[in-house]
Amino acid sequence: MLRGLAVLLVAIFHIQYPLMERVPGTPDIILRIGEALQPFRMPLLFFLSGLLLPRSLTKPPRAYITGKLRGIAWPFALWTVIVAITFEALWRDEDRWWLLTDATAMLTGWQHLWFLSVLLVCYAVAPLTRLIPAWVLPLPLAFASSFLTSDGTWMEYGEKTLWYAAFFFAGAAVAPILVQWQRLSPVVPTAMLLFGLAWGFLAVQDQQLRTTLGFSTFILSLVGVLGLTWLSPRLPRSRFLEWVGRGSIVVYLVNLTTITIAFESIDALGIEDPWAITTILVVAGLIVPVAMVPLARTPLFAWTPRSASAADRPVAAEPPSPHR
Repeated sequence: MLRGLAVLLVAIFHIQYPLMERVPGTPDIILRIGEALQPFRMPLLFFLSGLLLPRSLTKPPRAYITGKLRGIAWPFALWTVIVAITFEALWRDEDRWWLLTDATAMLTGWQHLWFLSVLLVCYAVAPLTRLIPAWVLPLPLAFASSFLTSDGTWMEYGEKTLWYAAFFFAGAAVAPILVQWQRLSPVVPTAMLLFGLAWGFLAVQDQQLRTTLGFSTFILSLVGVLGLTWLSPRLPRSRFLEWVGRGSIVVYLVNLTTITIAFESIDALGIEDPWAITTILVVAGLIVPVAMVPLARTPLFAWTPRSASAADRPVAAEPPSPHR
């Protein structure tokens, strides 16, 4: 359920800025809520992916590798091409295909595709946890990210990879004790949730604070993520969010692409009515991506040959809950 909630929050975040830009009088609170959640949205997605790592590593090496190639590398490569062609067509630059020939942008993940690029790196390194306990990795990774502060695409990518990998392996470290954590008495987790609220409030006040990747911000965001993980089974069960969570890759990949198309179309058609703009952006950013979730098992989002065994098929699932 948390995965579904996290990816919908990402989708809503992508709607906020074009909405604020094109609809004068949009309540400022909408943007502020998005900024308060910024320290937790993507860390939560990486943490939840890490929770599933121990189960993935029980597969034979061939099944593990092919599963990640089909479920992550394939949609990353395919949607890199789709996004590049779509954006080039919309922007009509003089050099129409510069993006497709920019190897750095393609490998590091252009626009929102960076998530899959970093996730691939995490899964490539993950088999090392058969030799090194996962709990050893998060703090050194977060600490190392603090030193990659130079300008440059690859330095920024390295910083981002180290920082988000820290959440991925934190999730892997928590996975064996997840049930015990979620059954913990509420004193400590409640304090962590309150701390997370305070951190979100501070993040709204300072853009640099909420966008800096480093050791201290990792600890602050991790506290909130752990609190949310504890809270999750205590929330009313939502089959809709569980369903969205199982197809989260669809919502994530489609969302920013359809919003960009909608945004450019609004300009091209000269649409100025606030309600019309709001409707178009919500349909493009939420309704269309969610409506495409049933396509999660198609080659558009996961390459699963007919001959693939069940062990090879990419699986998206929720972490277990002791209260369900």
